[in-house]
Amino acid sequence: MTGIDAATLGEAIAMQPLWLKSWMYLLGAINLASIFFVLKRVDGKWRLRLEAIAILISFFAAGAFMEWLYAQYGYVRLLGLAHLIFWTPAYAWIFRKRKQLVASAPVFGKYILAYLVINGISLIIDSIDVVRYFTGTA
Repeated sequence: MTGIDAATLGEAIAMQPLWLKSWMYLLGAINLASIFFVLKRVDGKWRLRLEAIAILISFFAAGAFMEWLYAQYGYVRLLGLAHLIFWTPAYAWIFRKRKQLVASAPVFGKYILAYLVINGISLIIDSIDVVRYFTGTA
């Protein structure tokens, strides 16, 4: 995960193998899809769905921090720290509410399950990457 010579994080990502870019696009898609669930109808009135807003905020905050990390350290395993810091609180909160969310809104519930699986895998990978960065292992 080193040796990438790119001016921006976007350029560095563009230089990655197709399988890795595909994974990153999937992560982006699953997080951005929450925009379709920001509003819900309750008793004839539109209400905000806080879980969807939390996903969006954590996604964009992680992205901004990842850009900063890239500017400071380059394309290194430490970039996963952005997901760990910003995604973990939203993920844990949503994970605790998953049964209620799945039962109360079938389509949103299926989305939440997909979000938990995809982001959960990413958080495991990110944890391993950050540990490897700090221990100096490849």
